[in-house]
Amino acid sequence: MKKSILLLLSTCFIVQVAVANSETTKAAKEAPKTDATIKAEVLSVFFSPPAGAAKGLIRYLDGAKKSIQVMAYSFTYVEIAEALARAAKRGVEVQVIQDGPTAANNFDVIPILLKGGVALRGNKAHRIFHNKVMIIDGDIVVTGSYNFTNSAEKSNAENMIVLRSAPLAQQYYKNFISHWERSYPITSAPERKTAKPN
Repeated sequence: MKKSILLLLSTCFIVQVAVANSETTKAAKEAPKTDATIKAEVLSVFFSPPAGAAKGLIRYLDGAKKSIQVMAYSFTYVEIAEALARAAKRGVEVQVIQDGPTAANNFDVIPILLKGGVALRGNKAHRIFHNKVMIIDGDIVVTGSYNFTNSAEKSNAENMIVLRSAPLAQQYYKNFISHWERSYPITSAPERKTAKPN
């Protein structure tokens, strides 16, 4: 009798566990899925060689109305710096974060940015600040392998894509701000190192 009762109770317990598990599985399957897809319009795609990505990028910078945020590992291309300085002079908020150690070698670009009124910071929070990103007017994202350099424009194999999507730009802006807060102000141009005479 006792064995029968124990057998009946254990069977009921097993059935309850099986029902509970099937209900959990069913609920998990029926849970609404959130759509994490961000749609973006492709405005331009550039490849180098041939050269021409800088000219295309400058066209977007010259059309900026409100803001430009830049994250750059290496930045030596003077014409891009001049376009950012022009934007700042016409009232566009321009913020640039450069890789800290690399910025110490940017003798030509940093004076143009500072003179133009661009807010400039260096980042040493990471081993390499390897981003190549621009956010224009909170609506356009420029990204790819293309550093804003002479080599990227003239000799490297590079790619750049220009996308229009406010939600995508917002995601990049959040990332930009997290890096901006951990970066230090650059207020003067680096000194150009000259070779010591023998």
